[in-house]
Amino acid sequence: MTKKNQYIGRLEGLLTHLKNTKLEYLKAADQLNNSEHKRHLNQQAILRNRFFQEILKELHRLGMTLDNLVISRFNFDQLLISSIDILQVSAIEKCIQSDAYLLEKYNEIQVEFESVSEIDLFSACEKIKDAIEKNQFLIDNFASKSRIHSIF
Repeated sequence: MTKKNQYIGRLEGLLTHLKNTKLEYLKAADQLNNSEHKRHLNQQAILRNRFFQEILKELHRLGMTLDNLVISRFNFDQLLISSIDILQVSAIEKCIQSDAYLLEKYNEIQVEFESVSEIDLFSACEKIKDAIEKNQFLIDNFASKSRIHSIF
């Protein structure tokens, strides 16, 4: 398998996960009442969609069409099965898990295909790291407020 084909395969996998992560953020936003937190999560979903579009553009540059991509034949049963083990986790924690996986995949692509890639993988990684930090802050903040309310 040529390096270009391996690169295309990795980008296709990244597309699938970006799509799923965007959906996780939208689900998490739907569950919150605080408008500032809801806005943050919706903005993160938009950002994941922007990353998706960047990867799609790169795949088009490499000669791939939407019909050729695995993402166009996405199996929703596969998503359900892969998420069964994390059903007990809060929506924001799912976003953190998804972002951690995204970060891992971006870093792998950055290291392995730096000479081939024409997309700004570093910038995406930094934005994902920032989102993980902010999401962890939201979880910690919510947990501390829950403890205070349970005392009273």
